[in-house]
Amino acid sequence: MERYGIASIFISQWLYGFRLISAAVLGLSRMGKKRYFTFLLISCFIWATLCTYGGYLFGATLKNILGNIKKYELPIALGFLAAGLIIWFIRDVRRKRNVHY
Repeated sequence: MERYGIASIFISQWLYGFRLISAAVLGLSRMGKKRYFTFLLISCFIWATLCTYGGYLFGATLKNILGNIKKYELPIALGFLAAGLIIWFIRDVRRKRNVHY
């Protein structure tokens, strides 16, 4: 932490699971609360902005490719529902086979 300090705050926001660990590690490294929360706030703002903007661009691109997606909503929803029911059924059958009375 001494070597990377502030950069480790920014990096920890981008790696899944490291947000919780980074708070503890940075706390143990004796980084001040004010400094930590300042850079954490900046990092979170950048992360949220980039993810929101990326989602917006992805949605806009998808709309350009597919056109009016309204006509596909019902088949897509039914497909997801059917896939979920099939997965649930398979798991339920496997679970019942593995139960020994």
